[in-house]
Amino acid sequence: MKATDVKALEGYKIKVVFEDGASGIVELFDLVQKGIFRHLLDQSEFQKVYTDGTSIAWSDELEIDADNIYAEIMNTEPAQLLHKPVYHAAD
Repeated sequence: MKATDVKALEGYKIKVVFEDGASGIVELFDLVQKGIFRHLLDQSEFQKVYTDGTSIAWSDELEIDADNIYAEIMNTEPAQLLHKPVYHAAD
């Protein structure tokens, strides 16, 4: 699912809107405590969030797959999004 808008909020949260109209707020405090994402502990860096549709990013090196964020908002596993039923005209 493609993200159409993302906005940084207080407390290391982002609000994301998707092309199907789904939207939600995702808390990323645990993520910014780890590895390369620690760079985002600086609030001015965290505020630089953007989307190219397929990822939620802060730079070319710091990004999250938009499908993972969509799955979290929809309260499902990312793998469930990939296995949608296929229907044929004869069904």
